[in-house]
Amino acid sequence: MYESTATLRSETLTFDQYLNEVPVYTDRTVFVRPKSVRMTEFYEAAKSGIHPEVVLVLSNPADYQGEKVAVYNGKEYTIVRVYQKPERDEVELTLEERTRNGA
Repeated sequence: MYESTATLRSETLTFDQYLNEVPVYTDRTVFVRPKSVRMTEFYEAAKSGIHPEVVLVLSNPADYQGEKVAVYNGKEYTIVRVYQKPERDEVELTLEERTRNGA
């Protein structure tokens, strides 16, 4: 059921020898089940300028630790919505493909 994997990426800012901020990334691999974005959710989000592309379902709520970026099928995505289903031990991450400038 959760046969796919995704990488959840967190970012911490540190300083280099010249006191420039430098991001340091920490990646974790988690098991996921992909599903499509519902049509109504897609169009409602588009009104706000968000373009969700895929939803990843994590089987264990503890697998999500506040990350803002996910890598799935070779693409980097911004996590735009996190939803924990109250009736199940699952967390849904709604993802939007990141642009070149990281937004």
